[in-house]
Amino acid sequence: MNRHDQDLLDRQMKRIQPRPRHNGLMMLAIIGVFLAGMTAGGFLFAYQPPAHTASSDGKTALAFFLNGTPDATR
Repeated sequence: MNRHDQDLLDRQMKRIQPRPRHNGLMMLAIIGVFLAGMTAGGFLFAYQPPAHTASSDGKTALAFFLNGTPDATR
């Protein structure tokens, strides 16, 4: 690349100016989308109380763990 080519490239590149960045606006948009997603998820997947089962407190599982299972052959 010679001097003439460099000057031509410089003149062409002066036309292309990067837009000024609005970091604050971008952060507000990201936070807004995040909060909107959290709200939508809260409505779509609303809390449902867990179903009560015989071993919902874990005592049955603990009893099997400590005592083992009874032998099937007697």
